[in-house]
Amino acid sequence: MPYIKKALREPIDEKLDPLIGRLNEMLTYIDGKDLAACLTYIVFKLIRRYYENGKWYDKMDAEKVCASAIDEFKRRFLHPYEEMKIAENGDVC
Repeated sequence: MPYIKKALREPIDEKLDPLIGRLNEMLTYIDGKDLAACLTYIVFKLIRRYYENGKWYDKMDAEKVCASAIDEFKRRFLHPYEEMKIAENGDVC
């Protein structure tokens, strides 16, 4: 999913990395719930900016973007964690 060309990633990361740094600084005075709210706000603002005024199929692209990001997170982080816990504690089936 996030496999875009390096030339496209670099200018995005140049702007995104300072935001990530700022969020890391904020972790000294906000809790996990506030972080989740901040991340939701950021994602919503981005999606709204690029998909708010389109036609129905354009708006559906926004849903696809969000779903793809969730799928990638699950594939890279949640599934390996679940496999590790199954190995540690045994499968429930």
